[in-house]
Amino acid sequence: MALNLNQPDFFQNPYPYYAHMRAAGKPFWLPQKTTGDGVWLFSRYADALTIFWEVTAVSKNIRSIRAPGASTPFDLAMLHRDAPDHLRLRRLVASYFSMQYLGQLEPHITLVTDALIRDLQGKTEVDLMADFAEQLPMRVIAHMLGVPVNDLPQIRAWSLVLADGFDSLLASDEVLLNQKSAMLALLSYVEQLIVGKRQEPADDLISFLLHAEAEGKIRRDELIGMAGLLIIAGHETTVNLIGNGLWLLLSHPEQWALLQERPELMPNAVEEILRFESPVQRTSFRIAVEPMELAGMRLEPGQQLGIIIGAANRDEAEFPDPDRFDIQRTPNRHLAFGMGLHNCIGKGLARVEARVALGRMLALCPAPHLLNEQPQWRKNSFFRGLEALPARIA
Repeated sequence: MALNLNQPDFFQNPYPYYAHMRAAGKPFWLPQKTTGDGVWLFSRYADALTIFWEVTAVSKNIRSIRAPGASTPFDLAMLHRDAPDHLRLRRLVASYFSMQYLGQLEPHITLVTDALIRDLQGKTEVDLMADFAEQLPMRVIAHMLGVPVNDLPQIRAWSLVLADGFDSLLASDEVLLNQKSAMLALLSYVEQLIVGKRQEPADDLISFLLHAEAEGKIRRDELIGMAGLLIIAGHETTVNLIGNGLWLLLSHPEQWALLQERPELMPNAVEEILRFESPVQRTSFRIAVEPMELAGMRLEPGQQLGIIIGAANRDEAEFPDPDRFDIQRTPNRHLAFGMGLHNCIGKGLARVEARVALGRMLALCPAPHLLNEQPQWRKNSFFRGLEALPARIA
């Protein structure tokens, strides 16, 4: 029997569906309205690794299947480029995601985190998503890029609309129209931001990219696409990582207590959060450029394929007792940040933000109490995050 993913219970708990896909042993066909007629999704861990490390038979060049005139500057960002352009663009910004830079950034992350927690402590009931998990990553990426803090509510609104458009299960004509409008507005905003930075450069990533443009290392359309990608991707998934982490730890009080007793386990806890409730549930798709055999299926050039990260991270063949949340799990070779050439460049930043956010919450606000027993998950199968996380602060 064919699985129907467009069900309310799938959005709330996709993991039984993923188990069914893995057991079937073949990819799942997901129709889509945006590019081509659909995409083959692979759910097993071993198949995911094969796809992540494949460099010759698959392409990330989304423009190759766009309708004439449908491309946007986002298509020119490193996420949608093959070699050598992907490596050129990635290397250009790599220093801003290096361990050295993150070490210099961590005190700022801690200051922002502590200020947000102090604001929480002045209230009886809070929404840990809106008041904390959303605020920290947005303020950090704004600091890195040189984005005015007052613009963050509008950026968050655009991000949510764009996220719905990424999800093939939600992509109605209305949703896609709203996504196009949000994308155009965001790109216009980025262009205005670039004009301002050109007039008054500062010590931030966008000013750095403008300097690189002047040296011929990046084109203006690539710069716009890169800045837009970093604004959205620089906060969206980390918002969910922190929110999912708070939900998991507070709904598993024995794990929260274990962290209080052994705070050195925090890095392990972040990795288990990434595995158990992966903030990105599916990869952006790839395009077969050569015939390839995978999971007993022959993929022909032009066909699209993707990975269900949330399914691969619960694969019984790789993770013993995969549906158990255990911050002491080891080894934990999850795929939340991808692998291979296109692994997430922001993985170090996300880990630092999550470690600081959860660690400072544990230290400064050690006994929050969740007000809802059931999580309020967003209706989105591409990104896994909470609508809200109401809590009482002791």
